[in-house]
Amino acid sequence: MTGGVAAASLAFGVAAMVIVALMFIAAFTVSRAQRATVERIQANAPAVKKWGGVLLLMVGAWFVSLALFADIFAQVFTV
Repeated sequence: MTGGVAAASLAFGVAAMVIVALMFIAAFTVSRAQRATVERIQANAPAVKKWGGVLLLMVGAWFVSLALFADIFAQVFTV
C-alpha cells in the first residue's frame, strides 16, 4: 500500500484504536486516583470534623466577645 483509500483507511483505523486505548487508560487512571482520594478523605474525615468544630467554637466565642465588649473593641479597632 503506497497510498490511496486503503492506506488512508488503515491509518484512520490505527489512529482510532490508539485514541480509544488512550481514552480507556486515561479513564482508568482517573478512576483509580479518584478512589484513592476518596479513601484518603474518608480516613481523615474524623480529624477534619474535630478541628473544624474547634475552629467553629473559637469563631463563635470571638463573635460573642465582640458583641459583649463592643465599646472596648470600638476603641481598639478604630474604623
